[in-house]
Formats: sequence, structure tokens, C-alpha cells
Amino acid sequence: MNTGTLILSVVFIIICASPFIITTQNSRKKKNAMLKALKTIAETHNATITKHEVGADFIIGLDETKNMVLFYKKTNDKITENCLDLSDYKACRILKFCKNTNAKSNSQIIETLKLEFIPKDKTTTESQFEFYDEDTNIQLSGELELINTWQPLLQQRIAAL
Repeated sequence: MNTGTLILSVVFIIICASPFIITTQNSRKKKNAMLKALKTIAETHNATITKHEVGADFIIGLDETKNMVLFYKKTNDKITENCLDLSDYKACRILKFCKNTNAKSNSQIIETLKLEFIPKDKTTTESQFEFYDEDTNIQLSGELELINTWQPLLQQRIAAL
């Protein structure tokens, strides 16, 4: 193999691999920025994040010793920050809003996925963490799995309090 072919091959490999490398680096930076924001929320509430997971545009975390759940979501037009003490709530449930694709089939498109916390005090309004909204995200990217993981975990913690 001559040097010209070798140089061309290396340049071609770099050109083909660079979009994947850049995408991975940007994703890692975004996740680190969201984790940093969640840690800032935790610090303001004297909490420590012991468990967390990152979604497409949000991060959810839990302080297992203080039974606090923290949520941070950043979309193009707004930032949502929440910190809830689970001892103030009696239940946690999934809100899933769907629309039918057509009348003939039973298939549905998920429009919104939220985690709703029902307070013990009836005068307090419910709190919601929005995992997915069709208007801001084009398609689901793991939000359904995340909400199905976190709802039973949080409900179990609420029931134990």
C-alpha cells in the first residue's frame, strides 16, 4: 500500500467517524450540565443525590436519606426545577395522554407523559414532572421506560413513609 492511499484512507475514516464523535461529546456535555443543575437544586434544599437518571431533556434524582425527589427540565423556551419532599405526598402516578392514529386500528400516539404527585393535604395542588411532550420532542427516546421505572420506585417510598 503506498502512502497516498494510506493518507486518503485515514482522512476518509476521520471524516466518517467525526459526526459520531461530536454527537457523543455533545450528549455527554448536555448530561453533565443537567447533572450539575440538579446538584445545584439539591444543594439549595440541603439534599444529596443518591440516584439519578437522564432523559432527552430532563434529569430526575432522588435523595434516599431525606426522601426527596428532584427534577430538572430544560427546553428551548423554559427551565423547570422541582424538589419535592415525598413525606408530603400520598401517591405517585403516571399520567399518559394519547391520541388515536386512525379509527380502524387501536394504535395510539403518546402526546404527553407526566409523573403526578398527589399531596396528603387536600388544599395543596398536585405536582407534576413532565417527562415527554409531543410539542417539544419529536419522538420518545426512553421516557416511557424511565417513567415506568421511577413511578413504582417513588410510590414504594411514599407508601413506606
